[in-house]
Amino acid sequence: MALSDILASFATKPATTATTNRVVGIDIGSSSIKVVELQDREGVITLTTYGELELGPYSEEKPVGTAVVLSPQIERQALVDILRESAVKAKQSVFAMPLSSSFVTVMSLMAPPEEDISPRVRVEARKYIPVPIAEVTLDWAEVDQGLRTDAGTREVLLAAIQNEALKRFTTLMETVEFANPPIEIECFSAIRSLYTDETPDTIIIDIGAVSTKLYIVRAGLLQRMYRVRAGGTLVTEKMVTEIGGTFAEMETLKRSATHENPQFSAVQKIHAASYDRAFKEFYQVINEYESKVGISLPNIQLIGGGALFPGFATNIATTFNRPTTLAQPFNKVAYPAFMEDTMKMIGSSFTVALGAALRQFE
Repeated sequence: MALSDILASFATKPATTATTNRVVGIDIGSSSIKVVELQDREGVITLTTYGELELGPYSEEKPVGTAVVLSPQIERQALVDILRESAVKAKQSVFAMPLSSSFVTVMSLMAPPEEDISPRVRVEARKYIPVPIAEVTLDWAEVDQGLRTDAGTREVLLAAIQNEALKRFTTLMETVEFANPPIEIECFSAIRSLYTDETPDTIIIDIGAVSTKLYIVRAGLLQRMYRVRAGGTLVTEKMVTEIGGTFAEMETLKRSATHENPQFSAVQKIHAASYDRAFKEFYQVINEYESKVGISLPNIQLIGGGALFPGFATNIATTFNRPTTLAQPFNKVAYPAFMEDTMKMIGSSFTVALGAALRQFE
C-alpha cells in the first residue's frame, strides 16, 4: 500500500478540484457509523446527505451508546442500513480507518539533511510499533523540515495499519460494492476537515466512545498524536455505578443533560472526573511540544460525539488556558441555509466522515 493510501494527503490543503462527482466518506466507530456524501456541483463541493447509525442495537440489542465489536456479517448489514437510510447514491467511497486498528507516532532520527534515511526508517520503526512489523502495513513521511528546531534531528511520521484490520475493512467495502476504496487513518481525515489557511496550527481533541485522542497540528501537518482510554461509553458506565439505573437510562440522561436538570450537577461531576487523567496527560504533551519548538498553539478544536456535553468546551478552555470551540467542518462545503443550525450542532460528530469524503476533491 502506498503512502497516499495510508497517510493520504499528509500535507493537507483545502479542497479545490474534484476527481469524482459524488463520493461518500465512511467513519465506523466503536459505537456508531457515520457517513457524509458530497457532490461536485459546477465546481462547488456540496453536501448531499449524511447519517449516523448506532451500533449497540446490532449487538444482541444492546443500548444506544454501547461500544461493540460486530461480526463481519452484522457489520456489513449495519453499513448497508446506514447507506440506504441516508439515501447515499455515491458509487465511490473513502473509508476512515479507526485508530484502534492502526498506529501513528512521530519518530526522531539523528541524521544530516542530505542523508537518505529510507533504509533506517523500517529498522528504527520496530522500536516504536508494538506489534511485529510483518503484521502491519507500514508507511512513513518526514515531517516538513521547515518545522525542525534541533540541528541534526529529523522527525518521521510513522503510520501503520494492522493487516488483519485492513483486510477486514477492505472486504467490508467491497461487499457493499465500493471496489478498491481509498483507506486512510481517521486522524488525517479529521485534519483535512479542519485545516484552513487562516488556522494552519491547531490542537484537535477527539472525544470518542472509549478513547480520547489528541492531535497537535502545525501547518496542516500532524506533529503529535496521543490517545487515552476515556470516552462517552465509559462515562455512562460510571454513571450507572454512581447514580444507579440502567445503561440506557444513564445514556439518555447524559445526552439530554441541561443545567435545568436536577441531576445535572452529579452528571457533570462524573463527566469531568472521567476525563481528568486524559487531560492531565494531554496538557503535558502540549507543553513539552510547545517548549521544544518555541511556539504557542493558538486554539483547541473539539470533535467527536462526546464533545457535545454542555459546558465541555468551556471546561477544556479553562484546563488548557486557550480558546476552545466545537469544530465546524461543514464550513468547507455548501448546504441549504435552513440547515445552518443543524450543521453547527452536529459538525463535531461528523468531522472524520466529512474529511474522508473531502479527500476525493483535493
